[in-house]
Amino acid sequence: MQPELYFHQKEALNVAYDKTAFAWFMEMGTGKSAIIIHEISHLIEREEINCAIILAPNNVHVNWKSEFFIHCPNIEKIGIQIWRSGQDKEKREAETKAILNSGKTLVFLMNIEAISTTTGREYLKRILSARRKAYLAIDESHKIKNPTAIRTKSAIELSKFAKIRRIATGTEAEEGIENLFSQFKFLDPNIIGTRSYTAFKAMFCVMGGFENREIKGYRNETILAKNIAPHIYSKRKKDCLDLPDKVYVRHEISPTMEQFKLYRQLEEELIIELKNGTIVDATMAVTRIIRLQQILCGHLNSSERIQSDGKTQYLLSRQHVETIPSNRASYVAEIVDEASSKVIVFCRFIKDVELVVLALANAGIGSIGISSLVDGNNRMAEIDRWRKEPHLKALVMTTATGGIGLTLNEATTTIFYSNSWSATDRIQAEDRNHRIGQNDKVTYHDMVVPNTVDDKLLRALLNKQKDSIAFRNLTDVVRFLEE
Repeated sequence: MQPELYFHQKEALNVAYDKTAFAWFMEMGTGKSAIIIHEISHLIEREEINCAIILAPNNVHVNWKSEFFIHCPNIEKIGIQIWRSGQDKEKREAETKAILNSGKTLVFLMNIEAISTTTGREYLKRILSARRKAYLAIDESHKIKNPTAIRTKSAIELSKFAKIRRIATGTEAEEGIENLFSQFKFLDPNIIGTRSYTAFKAMFCVMGGFENREIKGYRNETILAKNIAPHIYSKRKKDCLDLPDKVYVRHEISPTMEQFKLYRQLEEELIIELKNGTIVDATMAVTRIIRLQQILCGHLNSSERIQSDGKTQYLLSRQHVETIPSNRASYVAEIVDEASSKVIVFCRFIKDVELVVLALANAGIGSIGISSLVDGNNRMAEIDRWRKEPHLKALVMTTATGGIGLTLNEATTTIFYSNSWSATDRIQAEDRNHRIGQNDKVTYHDMVVPNTVDDKLLRALLNKQKDSIAFRNLTDVVRFLEE
C-alpha cells in the first residue's frame, strides 16, 4: 500500500495539472519524488505519455527505483531501467527494447552527469525521438544552473524532444536569481522572456567589476517573479503544516563491485563458521558483523583484507585502514548540497568522518569533522566555527563524540552515514537538533545498502523497542544475518 500524499503534495500536483512545463521548488524533505511519481502514474493512466525519463545526480538516480516501488500506484504498468555508465552497449539496448516490447511504459533513470558525454546524450536522444510523448524531469535542477556547462546545454537540447518537462529542487536560486535562467530555459525559453543569458543579465542584473562582467545586484525582480509565478510551486518544510515534526527518508545506496564482492564473501564465511561451530562466542560474531558494516561504509581494517587466493587473511596489525571504492560519501555530499540550511552528519566510525569530509571538499562544500582524534578542548571551538561561518555547511561527527549533550538547532537536516547498534544513541543523536528552540521540522536521512546489515540494523533501530541490538546467543546472530 502506497503512503497517502500530504495536503501540500496534492496541492503541488494540482497546480501543475495539464501544464507542459512546471517547476517544483520544494525544500528537501517535503516529498518531491512522490509528487513526480504520482504525476507520471496519472499521465500513464490517461495515456498522455509513453515514456518517463528522470535525470538526477549520480547515485541518487539509482535510488529512484525504490521510490517508484514505494509511491507508484500502478507499478505493474511500468518497466524501470537504470543507466549504468560501464554497462555493455548491446546489453543496455536489449534491456530497453525488452521493456518497450513488453507493453509497459519505460521509466528511464539516468545520472545527469551522463548527458555531458556523447554516449549518454545520444542514447537519451534516441529514446526521446522514438517515444514522442515523453515526460522529462530533472531532480535537483540546480545542477544545470551554469549556462555554459556542457551538461546544461545538453539538458536544454534534450528538452526539445519531450512533451512534458519538469524540474525539482529546494535550492533553485541559492547563489542568485541568475541561477534561474538555465532551469527555465530547460522548461520553456518563453517563460522568462529572454532566450539568451546576456539578455537575461541585461534585464535582471546590475553588472559591474572588471569589464562589467560581475553581477553586483538585481533589478526588475517583480517582473521576473510575475513571469515565472504561473509555472512554479514553492514550499518550505516550515510551511508544510501537515508534515510531522520529524521526517524520515531512506536512501538506498548501490555498492561498488569491490564492496559487493568483499561483503558477500565475508558474510558467507561468517554464516558458515557460525553454523559449523568454528565461532563459539557471540561477541566474536558481532565483531565480524561490524567488519561487514565497515565495508559498506567504504573502508576495511587490513586485518580483514581478502587475499588473491580467495581466502580471508587475518593480519596481526589492525592499525591500517584501507579505503574501498564506495558511492556512499558522494551521495551524502549531494544531500548536503541540496539542503537549504546547515547539516549534521553522524557517523559510526572515525574513518567515516574522514571519507565524508573529503567527499564534501571534492564537491566544494565546507565542513567541520569531529571525532575522538580532535582534542576535547578544541571540539566546542570547532562546533562554534561551524555555527558562525556561513561557508561551513556540514558538521560531520561520530555519534560517540557528538551524539549527546549538544544543542545544534542551526541544522534542520541530519544525515546518518552509519548507525551504531544502540537505539538510545540513535534517539540521542536525533535530539541534537530536535529540541527546545528548534522552530522548523527536521529531516533525518539514512544511508542504506539494501539486503545487508545496513538494512537489518536500521529496521531494528527505528523499531526502538530495545535500548540496543542484543544477541543472547549465536542463534540470534544467524537469525539477524539471514532474516
